Amino acid sequence: MHADLQTDEYMISISREIQVCKNMVARQKEELARLEKRYGLTTVQALAGEVPQGMIDGQALEAWRNGHHGLLAWRQRLREYEEAYAALRR
Repeated sequence: MHADLQTDEYMISISREIQVCKNMVARQKEELARLEKRYGLTTVQALAGEVPQGMIDGQALEAWRNGHHGLLAWRQRLREYEEAYAALRR
């Protein structure tokens, strides 16, 4: 019975982490969407260097790059938590 209680606690904790990750993924996507709208470029275009000279300053491009890397990191973390949760349910 003790193991079941411990597993339930793990599942609750992982569920919370999954929600945090989903919130952060949404936040990163919103930020990237704002940049895309502001500059009229997709994230792929901006990060591939397909930016007209002087259109975006270095600071904005760095924020864009960081936002994209953050999105990838949060998505990876989300996948890991979802896999852990699924493993506990088995």
